[in-house]
Amino acid sequence: MFWLAMVSIALLLLTLLFPQLERRDEDRPRTLSPPYVPRRQSEQPSMPAVTIVETPKTASLPRSVQTAYWSANTRLIRILLLVWGGSVLLPTLLAAELSRIRVLTGFPLSYFLAAQGAPILFLVLAALYTAIMTRRDRQLGGRQVDPSLPVADTVLPVALVIGGGTLIVVADVVFRLPVTIIGWVLIILTIVVYASIGIRSRAQDLEAYYVAGRRIPALFNGLAISADWMSAATFISLAGTLWMLGYEGLAYIIGWTGGYVLLALLLAPYLRKFGQYTIPEFIGARYASTVARLVAAIVTVIVSFTYLTAQVSGIGLIMGRFLGVNYLFGVAIGLGAVLFCSYLGGMKAVTWTQVIQAIVIVATYLIPAALLSLRDTGVALPQIMYGAAFDVIADLESTQNIPKSYAEPFNDWSVWQFLALAFCLMCGTAGLPHILVRFYTTPSVIHARRSVSWALLFIALVYLTIPAYAAFSRWEILAHVVGQSVRSLPQWAVNWGNAGLLSITDLTTLEGETVATVPGWAKSLLESGGLQFVDANGDGRIQIEELSGRAVTPTSIDGVLQYNELKISPDLVVVSTPEIVGLPGTVAALVIAGGLAAALSTADGLLIVITSSVAIDVYQSLNRHASTRTLLAIGRVALFLAAVLAALTALRQLGIIVELVAWAFSIAAATLFPVLTLGIFWRRANRQGAIAGMITGLLAVASAIVINLLSPSTNFYGISGPATGIFGMIAALVTTVVVSLLTPPPPPATQTLIDAIRRP
Repeated sequence: MFWLAMVSIALLLLTLLFPQLERRDEDRPRTLSPPYVPRRQSEQPSMPAVTIVETPKTASLPRSVQTAYWSANTRLIRILLLVWGGSVLLPTLLAAELSRIRVLTGFPLSYFLAAQGAPILFLVLAALYTAIMTRRDRQLGGRQVDPSLPVADTVLPVALVIGGGTLIVVADVVFRLPVTIIGWVLIILTIVVYASIGIRSRAQDLEAYYVAGRRIPALFNGLAISADWMSAATFISLAGTLWMLGYEGLAYIIGWTGGYVLLALLLAPYLRKFGQYTIPEFIGARYASTVARLVAAIVTVIVSFTYLTAQVSGIGLIMGRFLGVNYLFGVAIGLGAVLFCSYLGGMKAVTWTQVIQAIVIVATYLIPAALLSLRDTGVALPQIMYGAAFDVIADLESTQNIPKSYAEPFNDWSVWQFLALAFCLMCGTAGLPHILVRFYTTPSVIHARRSVSWALLFIALVYLTIPAYAAFSRWEILAHVVGQSVRSLPQWAVNWGNAGLLSITDLTTLEGETVATVPGWAKSLLESGGLQFVDANGDGRIQIEELSGRAVTPTSIDGVLQYNELKISPDLVVVSTPEIVGLPGTVAALVIAGGLAAALSTADGLLIVITSSVAIDVYQSLNRHASTRTLLAIGRVALFLAAVLAALTALRQLGIIVELVAWAFSIAAATLFPVLTLGIFWRRANRQGAIAGMITGLLAVASAIVINLLSPSTNFYGISGPATGIFGMIAALVTTVVVSLLTPPPPPATQTLIDAIRRP
């Protein structure tokens, strides 16, 4: 009855929070159009006038009150940022000492502070800032506009999910359907829901298509943000990354939750106050430059496309493994549903699909983890009980002579690599266009702030569970797979080996193979000379006694699987765990549903951002007289092309999903985050500085990506991979400041714009 209960809650919330009430005229925000700096002739065509969301009372506040409000705001931000930074730096620098202390059910204190303590503290900081600033805004006349949305917009898709989910549960109980059949039913149900939402939410104007009419309340915008955020990297790949890296993998947990504190404190309220359609639009207006806007649009497309490619990879992975279809065909089915919905309904349709998908993602991640915890510890509370796994894992590691401890800090990484990646991901989170644009969809600044807190709550529910998934999976594999006979391995190992996500390098697996049919790892050994094959009996097939070379050791030919002979892709752990531990087929189907929901919901948001950047920021900047019909048509063509190109790029399988996503964050951190933050908090930042900063950051990260592809082992001061984005961010920040100081200050019209977005 899981599906029925899950979506019934969603329907109840929709009904309670979206009453069909007409909003009074006095509750509607009025707009103020501040003077806007004229473009130089070289920057024509100019952009449309900027409108700032105001209420009559806040617009007429005395200058002294506005100054006091901003001073109090920045003082509070500094205090909260100090706590935020200290909560990351101190536990990391003291990790070696803290790891000796055990807390609760057996957690090393260093692991607990990073995996559980940090996300909870970040949630508290975001909620505290939201509460304090909401009270201050109301004292100064800020109004919380009540959105008016018809319940009918969501009744049909929710009813379809309830009905379809109930039928799946009943069919599974009565007929014990195989996972493949349940998976196909889920896919068909998903397509029907997407189609119904797309048709029901069809948008005919730019505001409805790109910002959902600015009527999405905080709770549901928070749900949509969390679904937009919890991508295939979160659902499919992150637990596997922790399985592989241990403590070092917690940099992803810290980075991808701590960024929401930056969003709440530094960006969300001011972007909503600006109240346009895209992030490049804000940059173009703040820096009074069409060129800056175009550069930001290019960066937005690059970041979003990189991120989109990772989601397409996740769709292909799940569809190919569970439904037994060709990778490209699986991608076509998944993206087809997304395209239909996004093409017709735009952001409005995407929002409703993401609201439903957020509930699906959270539930389908928590339920299997709870069942794992119940089976292994007797208590269905994985977020606390996985502490008991650390001692068991340590004993198994000792028995199996595994040299690196799972819970020990910094086995492979330096402290600086950990911190660089964490801060890079946090700043990248605050610079992601598809997350930032969601704050345009709320009816007021108060709703925008609250959206961040709601989003982080739902994200934390999953992120607090991810380390539990990793620990229980490692326990299971070390206890029941490693050390077993290669010839008696379970069927799941064969299945995932065929999918290319698992390989066993014990030489006994080569018996009976020919040189042409051996797996890739064996071919590499044969080509490098690490393994030699002499066909003594002339049958063309490998026998163990016919192998020699340095790869032939007592453990490599004993037929027993050693830990170092097992290679598992991080993309495997979550989607395979129900199968590994023998959970019912329905649970495996839940993982299918959750993984697809994660990938599809993020793909939704990314496609909308790409289309808005192409149509609004590029085409409209070059043709300011373009009609609404033309802009919608341009956006829909861009939507289709982006989806097709992402599918073709994903076929190359450029890396594990979490690494692809991390590179997207590095680009965002080094390009958009510095100019957005400086644009709000530093009046002296100007057009030349912003353009130079974004280009510098983009080139720095692009260079790091090329170096990483050509020489993956290269590092800079102990920092490598996506963490090198921190250098790009610093370079962009310094470049923006230096160039701004060396060139003329922004014009008075820009100062007026800054004042307007800073007011309550």
